[in-house]
Amino acid sequence: MVTTNGTTTNGLSNGHGNGSSNGFYQQAKCRLNIIIVGAGIAGLALAGVLGNSGHTVTVLEAAPAIGEVGAGINASPNLTRLLSRWGLDKWVRKHTDVLTRIDLRRWENGEFLGAATLMPEIEHRHGAPQYVIHRADLHKALWEEASTVANIRVNSMVLQIDFERPCVTLQDGTIIDADVIIGADGMKSTCRKLMYQKLGLVDKARPTGDAAFRAMIPLDTVTDPELRKFMTEPIATRWMGPDRHVQGYPIRHGNLYNMVLVHPDTGISVESWNAHASKQEILDHFGNWESTRLRKLVELIPDENVMKWQLCDHENLPTWIMGKMVLMGDASQAIEDAGVLGVAINHIFAREEIPIMLKAYELARKSRAEQVAGNGNATRTVLHFPDGPEQVERDEKFRAVAKGGENPDLLGDTKAQALLWGYDPEKEFLKKFDELMQKARDSNIETVRVMDL
Repeated sequence: MVTTNGTTTNGLSNGHGNGSSNGFYQQAKCRLNIIIVGAGIAGLALAGVLGNSGHTVTVLEAAPAIGEVGAGINASPNLTRLLSRWGLDKWVRKHTDVLTRIDLRRWENGEFLGAATLMPEIEHRHGAPQYVIHRADLHKALWEEASTVANIRVNSMVLQIDFERPCVTLQDGTIIDADVIIGADGMKSTCRKLMYQKLGLVDKARPTGDAAFRAMIPLDTVTDPELRKFMTEPIATRWMGPDRHVQGYPIRHGNLYNMVLVHPDTGISVESWNAHASKQEILDHFGNWESTRLRKLVELIPDENVMKWQLCDHENLPTWIMGKMVLMGDASQAIEDAGVLGVAINHIFAREEIPIMLKAYELARKSRAEQVAGNGNATRTVLHFPDGPEQVERDEKFRAVAKGGENPDLLGDTKAQALLWGYDPEKEFLKKFDELMQKARDSNIETVRVMDL
């Protein structure tokens, strides 16, 4: 908990005007000049939080323009509770679809194994909704909010960073100073690369052995009435088979059917959101899978609408901080990062506190982000069992889920969901604020001692 003027508070606005002038955000205690590198979901979310709190925020995006990139996103309660708290529902919720369950099916014949319930049970259990949304729609909503309180610059590629000054140098030679620099530039992060270079390390992507296709099918191209009904039901479907799985669900109010098809990496995919593939590549991996629905869906995928990317891990950095620059994560963890980093920066009373507060943020976030990333790999292993004893045992567990049995898919297991989705990163940070600040001060003292040796 945080004590201010003798009053103990959780430090968060309740959405009724107690947090800042606009009712949703804390007021900055020391207004800072902040650079955010990257105008993705993480960078824009944080820009909105910090800009609405009174900081001067500049977002630097390398791309010359922002296009419609990506596909469906599963927005779980640990993300949606923050978007709601920040007052973003007015931008976001009009684009969302709410799913009632995930159906689990066998790969070769579509045999129904069981189902995991989603909404409204998820909201009752975790206090925030779960929904799906096209990544471009979420990005646009965050852009619309952030652009009202931050300077967003496209075609602004960062080439160099002075971590101590701090400042960035752009490709055109422009130098921009700041009090804090935040790296939110995604999987091929320039900020992360420059930090690695400073540490004398090399940032290497480690292939997991899997890759994925992403595709979307427009409903207006489908004439089969049974298939149209299947595509528009508020249900996610997961087909599981040897070394592979497929997940599909409707987005944009049923007008698109979003598909992710995970398969063994053949070495031709790259770690990128916008590498193109062909429908034939999908058929090479999934052509003998269930013919009633899945094969028909694959046949309907527009050739120009197939993307592929290599699933990679990156080694855990020894630190997320260098001087007055700090890194954020990716995907839903990046929204959690934005929440904690926003609260941390808003609790800086003087610029001299910046290094300590950034360390407190790292202490709060780094281990959780790394743990959650590891859980994703474990889930994929379970879904990809080859046909045999382990697969049979797994499928029996799936059949028992409806009766309260343990779900072998961690994302469907109630205990795992409580850890992932019941978590409120802002409240957890404030609850442990004093402890984190003391650890950060101790760490800073130890760093100074080492540098003096």
